[in-house]
Amino acid sequence: MHRDWSHYVDRLRDDIWQNHSQIHIVDFDFYNVDVFNRCENGNDVLMAVSVWDNVHPLLKVIPVEWDYSIPYGLLHSREPSATVRKFLSALQEVL
Repeated sequence: MHRDWSHYVDRLRDDIWQNHSQIHIVDFDFYNVDVFNRCENGNDVLMAVSVWDNVHPLLKVIPVEWDYSIPYGLLHSREPSATVRKFLSALQEVL
């Protein structure tokens, strides 16, 4: 993702720029099928979270051990439907 999308990703980007100048970082606006296909067709590496293990049939997620992490959660409409509101309410009860 592009700079300023996430403070957590920017920390990793800065480390790569400062310590691994042979790595070329490519920005994009949003994770989508085009980005996954471009990664696969270009033989590139894409930073992803482990839950995306099956997001694309030709990509493989390989876990890494480093001192970087990124929180993630659920995305929903600013005005969620009744079904989504019910789900969010149930989730809040569980958590």
